[in-house]
Amino acid sequence: MKTSFKSIARIAVPVAVTATALTLSGGAVAQASPAAQAAPGAPALADDPIPTFDFTDCPALPAGSAPRSSLCFNAVVTSGQMVLGKFTQNLTKPIRMTFATAYNPDTRVHTPVFGRMRSDKMLVMPGIFGDPILTAVYARPEYAGGFDIKNFQVKLNLKVRLTNPFLGGTCLIGDDRDPIRLDLITGTTSPPPPNTPITGKPPVIIGTDGTTVTRSLGHVDNSFSVPGARGCALDIGLVNQIVNAQAGVPSAAGRNTMIFNEYVGYRTYATLPA
Repeated sequence: MKTSFKSIARIAVPVAVTATALTLSGGAVAQASPAAQAAPGAPALADDPIPTFDFTDCPALPAGSAPRSSLCFNAVVTSGQMVLGKFTQNLTKPIRMTFATAYNPDTRVHTPVFGRMRSDKMLVMPGIFGDPILTAVYARPEYAGGFDIKNFQVKLNLKVRLTNPFLGGTCLIGDDRDPIRLDLITGTTSPPPPNTPITGKPPVIIGTDGTTVTRSLGHVDNSFSVPGARGCALDIGLVNQIVNAQAGVPSAAGRNTMIFNEYVGYRTYATLPA
């Protein structure tokens, strides 16, 4: 059985009942199965509709870059899965990342430049009483300041924001100082145990309108570690400990997985709207 944040949701009540939360945190937590740890069977890319691309977040090019040789990318994660310790979350809403490769003709160097990441919160559970407002827990992946790309292999730093009325809006698994460091590849991983190798999907051109080129691909990583939670319920240490216990974080490399099914649209800066 996959572990959710059900135990955390049980404490999603006013801070005055922290003692009750203490009792709940001592309860038994279901262990993620080996299958959940390896995160197989993420939604197939072929089943996802092609999204609409948006280039409004293209970052400014560094001085000396050539607009005709510099590219802006809009990558849209249409489905997938993240497994962080005991926490398994299917990606049910798109994640959009806009970035560039800026080409300088004098140095002949392509420089990656990150623009913006846009994502919506995803419901982890609807609440123990069927109440999606007071007891539900939401998760939202966010950019944590670290990016590189080469031949569609991506290094990306993430944090995951957990929210509900009890946890507040500053509860993070990973942050800008200690992020989740992903090395997302389209090939086959070589993770430490108990994870086993998983394979992504090489980028394939599926269309062009003369301006925007569209590729389908799949990024995977199951070799990364995950730091503990911080900032939960006004950064009360006890609540951070409860979140860590129920989510199974910090989590060592070999027990976490990220699968991104994606479409990427890209075009030169010379063809961007003025």
